[in-house]
Amino acid sequence: MSHSTETDVLIVGGGVIGVAIAYELAKASVQTLVIEKDNLGSQSTRAGAGMLGAQVEMMAAGPMYELGVTSRALFPTLREELLEICGCDMELQTPGIFRVAVNEVDRQELLTRQVWQRSAGQRAEWYEDDELRRILGDDVISATYGALYLPDDHQVRNMAFLLGLVASAKALGAQFREQTSMSGFLTENGAIVGVHTLNGPIRANRVVLATGAWTGLLGRELNLDIPIHPVKGQSLLLNSYAPPTPYTIFTHGCYILPKRNGQVYVGATEEESGFDSRPNLGALAQLSNQAVGLMPSLASLPFVEPIAGLRPGSRDGLPVLGGVPGAPGLYIASGHFRNGVLLSAITGKVMREVLTGQQTSVDLTPFSVARSVNT
Repeated sequence: MSHSTETDVLIVGGGVIGVAIAYELAKASVQTLVIEKDNLGSQSTRAGAGMLGAQVEMMAAGPMYELGVTSRALFPTLREELLEICGCDMELQTPGIFRVAVNEVDRQELLTRQVWQRSAGQRAEWYEDDELRRILGDDVISATYGALYLPDDHQVRNMAFLLGLVASAKALGAQFREQTSMSGFLTENGAIVGVHTLNGPIRANRVVLATGAWTGLLGRELNLDIPIHPVKGQSLLLNSYAPPTPYTIFTHGCYILPKRNGQVYVGATEEESGFDSRPNLGALAQLSNQAVGLMPSLASLPFVEPIAGLRPGSRDGLPVLGGVPGAPGLYIASGHFRNGVLLSAITGKVMREVLTGQQTSVDLTPFSVARSVNT
């Protein structure tokens, strides 16, 4: 039997972005409900690598770089908070990331990147190929054109991180409903006052769409052109009791992350394939060849499973954060593309500030909904 539910803030989408917002709101004693059409974290959160790559992922200085660095700095404190509240460990690993050059053009681009990142106050160290081998071992990595070492870029295990956020948010009063699909918006006098679900309407003072790759589709019901679209990423997991290196190895189209549970994550493709999230042999074969070419020792590791998910891409490569012009009561936190886990900490914080009427701790103008959403 359907029934009506009421809450102060309703978050649609139970991935790492939606859950991080719920956690921050729960800390502020804001009544919050998260609904997820599947299981929590079952979409791009489950499929992601978990890199906190504020430097390795960014090609140039700018708003995205600044947002990433700001968010990365929040993780040590966030880890301690989650451990204290619920005892869950996000499995933060801090050996750093080697961004490997595979040709001379790549080398020069990385040396240029080192200069501007150091000028921005970040640590970035260059290692020639022979120096890299002394650290990683000749049997671990193939010949390279050197590598940029980023000691402050780290990683977590996505689902361990999500579990900590969910358990902590619940402990602080947030509520979660899985297998609860939104079927439409509730509107009154032009304002968004909740959503319809198959289990009945949910009324809310504020509705946040943290719906990843599906955000653009949901906006169409309100005649909103939200510039977020799906980009498929395919990856694979390998088993290893002792990963060949503690470092994350990153190069064009391929990154290799050893996990604390003994697995090795190898990712990832970028494919414009609509909402088809199925893994396919060709993409995985290409990824496998590239990974083994970079790190030959991977060839002997047992294969666990393929992974595929839909990242929320945006037209300009920046996330969409904040209220929606012309749709009172509606907010968006989406479009994080490859950096959902990295940006989850700052997104949770600034969306809590937006939703509680506070001054935001970072300038959201570059990420505003108004910059690209046509009503």
